[in-house]
Amino acid sequence: MKTKMSRLEKFWVLYDVGNSAFTLLMSTIIPIYYKNMASANGISASDSTAYLSYAISISTLIVAVLGPVLGAVADNKNRKKPLFTFFMMMGVLG
Repeated sequence: MKTKMSRLEKFWVLYDVGNSAFTLLMSTIIPIYYKNMASANGISASDSTAYLSYAISISTLIVAVLGPVLGAVADNKNRKKPLFTFFMMMGVLG
């Protein structure tokens, strides 16, 4: 039996595919690229690992602090879509 997906289901599928690709990129490809760039610039393997770990730790702390605040702002005055669009564009431009 073949059922047709609703419009919302299609959006969720696209979201899941995009999120999976982002996770793959962030957890595997970027660290390998970073390590290669660091070694090409004369940074030792141990130092480059430390620098990458510091950057990940700092970004995690920033997300941990800003996540609840921005979530409350988005929920407060029906601003989810504008905030989502703004941060998506920051990511695209970054």
